[in-house]
Amino acid sequence: MRVAGRTIDQVCALTVREARRFFEHLALAGREAAIADKVLTEIRRRLLAIAAAMLASIKAGCRHEGILPGGLKVKRRAPRLYRELMERPEDSLKDPLTTLDWIGLFAMAVNEENAAGGRVVTAPTNGAAGIVPAVLEYYRRFVPGANDDGLVKFLLTAGAIGLLFKENASISGAEVGCQGEVGVACSMAAAGCGSWRARRRPSTRKRWAPRCV
Repeated sequence: MRVAGRTIDQVCALTVREARRFFEHLALAGREAAIADKVLTEIRRRLLAIAAAMLASIKAGCRHEGILPGGLKVKRRAPRLYRELMERPEDSLKDPLTTLDWIGLFAMAVNEENAAGGRVVTAPTNGAAGIVPAVLEYYRRFVPGANDDGLVKFLLTAGAIGLLFKENASISGAEVGCQGEVGVACSMAAAGCGSWRARRRPSTRKRWAPRCV
C-alpha cells in the first residue's frame, strides 16, 4: 500500500520534521480518502474505549473498600482519600497543590484495582498502570475546554513516546526495574500533557467543583 507515492515503511522512516511536512501537504481523494476516513474513525473509537477503561478503573478504585488480596492484609486507601478530598472541595480552588492530591488519588485507585485483580489498562505495564490514567483524568476534570479530541491527542502522543521506549530501550520491569517502567509511564504522561498544553491559550484557573467519580 502506498500513501502519496510512499510505502508505509518509507513514511515510518521519515524524521519528525519530514513527517510533519509530509502530512501537512498530504491530500487524498476518492478511494484513498474514504479508506483514510474509516481508519481514522476506527482509531478514534478504540482510543476513546481505552480512555473509558482507564477512567472506569479510577472509579472502581475509589469505590471498592476492603483488604487487598495476599497475606499482608493491606487496606485499600483510595476510598478514604477520595472521601477526604470530597469533604473539602474549596481547597482545590485555593491551593494548587491540592490538585496533586487528586492526581495521587487517581493513580492510587488504579494501582489498588490492579493489586486486587481488577480491570486496568497496561500503560505501559500493569505495575505502572496508574500514572497515565491519573494525568488523563486530571486533564478531563481540571483543564478548561477538555474534550474527546484532547483525550485522543493525549493518548496518541503518550503511545508514541511509549513506543520509542519499547523499540529503543525497554518498558519491562523485569529488564529495567520498577523505576524503569514507572519512568516510561511518567514520560508518556508528560508527553500527553504537552499535546494539549502546547495549543492551550492562557486562561484563568478553572473553577472546579468535585463530582462523584
